[in-house]
Amino acid sequence: MSRHFHGTPVWGGAGKVLKVAIRDSGAFVSYARPDQIKQCFTYANSVGLDCGAFSAWKRGLVIDWTKYYQFLSAWYGHDKLKFFCIPDVIEGGEEDNDLLIKQLPTVFRDKAAPVWHLHESIDRLKRLASAWERVCLGSSGQYAAIRTKHWHVRMHEAFVAIRDENPRIHVHGLRMLDGRVFGNYPLTTADSTNLACNVPKTEVKYPELTSQLRAIGCNEEEVLAGRCAILRKTIEMVHPPTLAEYFERYQAKRSPQMCLEF
Repeated sequence: MSRHFHGTPVWGGAGKVLKVAIRDSGAFVSYARPDQIKQCFTYANSVGLDCGAFSAWKRGLVIDWTKYYQFLSAWYGHDKLKFFCIPDVIEGGEEDNDLLIKQLPTVFRDKAAPVWHLHESIDRLKRLASAWERVCLGSSGQYAAIRTKHWHVRMHEAFVAIRDENPRIHVHGLRMLDGRVFGNYPLTTADSTNLACNVPKTEVKYPELTSQLRAIGCNEEEVLAGRCAILRKTIEMVHPPTLAEYFERYQAKRSPQMCLEF
């Protein structure tokens, strides 16, 4: 299974850029934007399905979860589907999200992954880690902004709990494929819309790539495909540490400070 899941849809070249983005890699499809789901199951080697809660929350929409499960049923038996996110309420209470887990049809349990939001209690994370094979981590509340000081502290607290409760659990980082996150935390997998968002911004994001591709004679379609290939390779060069490696690094960073305190 791939560790890097690229968010879709990825537009350009009548589907050619999407192929560059996900062929033999991971694709992450949101229920809110399933435009390219058929192509994802054709070209990717691993697919994850997101319930679309984050997109709905940002747009102030309410999702009918019965329809989500109907949508899921069409793809659940596919070998390439590795996991899907159980419906969640981004800034709801723990009771709200626990209720949505209880409402999960048992037929879907084997590939289901509950979401733990960073603003929720560590006790809830421990409960999920003890009961499920995979859990997704979602940035929310006071930890909505990734890579802030408080966010890093909370992520460390989360992995301490995971180490103590179930160190073998698979952990997926929602919107955490940024190399500065994925390369520093013991995530099993992660997703991002980096390619979908940045590949089309030929003059704004990494314009030097665009210039270099045009300089060798690439047309606009080839520029998009080339940018996608380069950015994908850069993203997929990053791999996360193991849980043991993470804590070894953490202790190594802490040791000089601890010595000074004494």
